[in-house]
Amino acid sequence: MKKLAFLSAGIIILSFALSAFMVYYMSSEAVSKDKQQEYLISEHIFDAIHEEFYRPIVISRSMSINSFLQDILMNEDKYSEAEAAEKIAEYLHSIKQEMHYSTAFVASDATRRYYTENGIEKYLDPQTSPYDIWYPLFQESRKTYDLDTDRDQINDYRWTVFINYRILSPDGKFLGACGVGLVMTNLQFLFEEFESQYKVKINLIDQEGLVQIDTHAQNIENAYISEAILDNAGSEQFTYATRGLNGYRMTRYMRDLEWYLVVQGTNFGSENVMFCYIFVAITGILVLAAYFIIVSRFTKQYQNSVPEDHLEDSLTGLPTRDYLREAYGEEGVFNTTRYKSIAVFDVDNFKRTNENRNGGILLREIVNLADEYFAWKGMLLRWGDDDFVALLEMSAEDAEAKFKEFCEDAKRCFDVTISVGIAEINLSDTIKVNYYRAVQKCFAMKEKGGDGVCRI
Repeated sequence: MKKLAFLSAGIIILSFALSAFMVYYMSSEAVSKDKQQEYLISEHIFDAIHEEFYRPIVISRSMSINSFLQDILMNEDKYSEAEAAEKIAEYLHSIKQEMHYSTAFVASDATRRYYTENGIEKYLDPQTSPYDIWYPLFQESRKTYDLDTDRDQINDYRWTVFINYRILSPDGKFLGACGVGLVMTNLQFLFEEFESQYKVKINLIDQEGLVQIDTHAQNIENAYISEAILDNAGSEQFTYATRGLNGYRMTRYMRDLEWYLVVQGTNFGSENVMFCYIFVAITGILVLAAYFIIVSRFTKQYQNSVPEDHLEDSLTGLPTRDYLREAYGEEGVFNTTRYKSIAVFDVDNFKRTNENRNGGILLREIVNLADEYFAWKGMLLRWGDDDFVALLEMSAEDAEAKFKEFCEDAKRCFDVTISVGIAEINLSDTIKVNYYRAVQKCFAMKEKGGDGVCRI
């Protein structure tokens, strides 16, 4: 009887294993076919978006090398303000009319005039207007061009993707920036068409995971898809990652945009796999109840944990901007009166310094020095590259005095100069507004040549 029982159990187990294998094989084939379809759809979306951006990038480039525009900017002082405005406005009007873009602009580095087809719209002043911060950031980046998602201050503050292109004189001198703007609603229509047709969700995100284009306006420059950055996607093909039981995420780097394309959806083949395995599991439970009880007990001991590496900078050990965002919310306000002032500082000409020295070692040394000065009276965060933020339990006036000492020590010990911007924290303002006030002062210091402290 015992042998018969073992034989019967063996036959049942073997039959169950064979059934499970057949289900696995057939469902895997279905999943494989679905994956192929998902790759094809994502490639099609990639090509369409690339084509949508290719033309405005080419047009912005042609503007930047236009000899007429270069000549006006090089000789801007020889024209009256009205004459220069008329000439550039006429040129921009032709670009806007012929190419059908919402915005065409030129920013002069010599005069800080911001030209559109209407003439001089404003004078760029990043120290007082957050909407003008893009200009010194673009100039300092030394990029030939970049894309910037922002509110169009000139056109009713509509979300717009600006193509910013560097204008250089024949001898390589920086003259300013120019480009065109793509209205976000037009891009959203394109995304909505694909999302409706293929039942997917499409986003363009920057290299920090911040959403740049979304069909829902509230997500633009507000939501993050940080997990897509962890996929380490390249520019040659999409990476495939699973989401939950039957979801997937396709990610690919768009080199021309310096953004990532993220396509998320549901794998219907995976749904069939799930139902098949439920059927097999029910059958198996009737035969191997004891086995599944033991497995379930062990399984409960393991839980998926969310990695928190992004909350701490691996190089310096400091908290990151993600830590501040999770603690307070980027659009939130400080919920404590502990901090009285906020400082933003970075190493002057760090990229040039990094070419001749080990930048990682230098940053760690600067952080160690900053810890001696400020860790006991606040919190230091690494914001990105050589940018740092300090939340301090002291007034802006006291912080200015301490930072002047810090800058002198840094210059003496490490042969580098540091620019610092300091602002009093206003608890009625958002964290972002407080941060921008300090950033503006940091930029003001850099425009004076760096190596010092500027305080509101």
